Amino acid sequence: MGRTVRQYSADLVSRLHMQYGGVSVELIQRRLDGAPASLHVWLPHHTLYAELSGGFLYDREVAWLGRKSFVSEPQLMSFRPAGSEVLGTTAGSGLVTYGVISIDPQSRDLLDGFAELPTTLSTFTGLSNPRLWDELAPLLAECAAYAPPPRPLAQLYVHGRVIALLALLADEAGEVQVGNGQDRRLRDVIGWIDQNLATEFTINELASVANMSASQLVRVFRKSLGVTPAAYVSTRRLCEAQRLLDRSDWTIKQIAAHLGYVDQSHFTQRFRTHTGLTPAAYRRARTSG
Repeated sequence: MGRTVRQYSADLVSRLHMQYGGVSVELIQRRLDGAPASLHVWLPHHTLYAELSGGFLYDREVAWLGRKSFVSEPQLMSFRPAGSEVLGTTAGSGLVTYGVISIDPQSRDLLDGFAELPTTLSTFTGLSNPRLWDELAPLLAECAAYAPPPRPLAQLYVHGRVIALLALLADEAGEVQVGNGQDRRLRDVIGWIDQNLATEFTINELASVANMSASQLVRVFRKSLGVTPAAYVSTRRLCEAQRLLDRSDWTIKQIAAHLGYVDQSHFTQRFRTHTGLTPAAYRRARTSG
């Protein structure tokens, strides 16, 4: 595992860190100001993320395995096996709080045999599993209370929890279910929007996807996401524009046309309002960074 990439444009507010051999536990807070924050990580270790705050829109693409968008809520988890490359954005305003468990698959501090686990571990994004959470939550609590020098036998306790996590990940990664707190109809609409970002559609068409009235759909969006459907669609299109500016060689005019903007000027105006930069300036900044 020769390289590490860890780029996240959301401002770091605080980070608590605990390290025991090949296991690292972090509690992190970042601040978002409304404009989507871009993320790019390449992970040399198995990494499990746990959401501890709600109401933020996540868009994540794991290389070769596709994309997924979800709205954060406490206890939703995402897992990335060692070697994963992840790109995406986080949108919203306020403090994003999350926990990170990193496990070195080559660590000699853990039990023999774990080096064989990478073939049995599968990625998942924004999912809920009570059994995983029951093992993960005590590790986050241990990190919050951590103060060197470590307590006697603390490493044994942490590694025991991690062993249980690895066993559950190997057994159940394909069986975890989406968090119950999200309205299934809302997820259907969000999935449909992601598939139709380049298409013009009305609020009534969106409502028909969820089999509800337009006024009901607006209420569901406001309650769950804090925005109207129109505002959500606009944010998703601009998040997709950022992704295309980052990862494609399409011209700005091509991106504007692909995402359904009237013309390049209209796209540039909306993008600058959203991010504070023109598309050209955003691409230059990302390339130079």
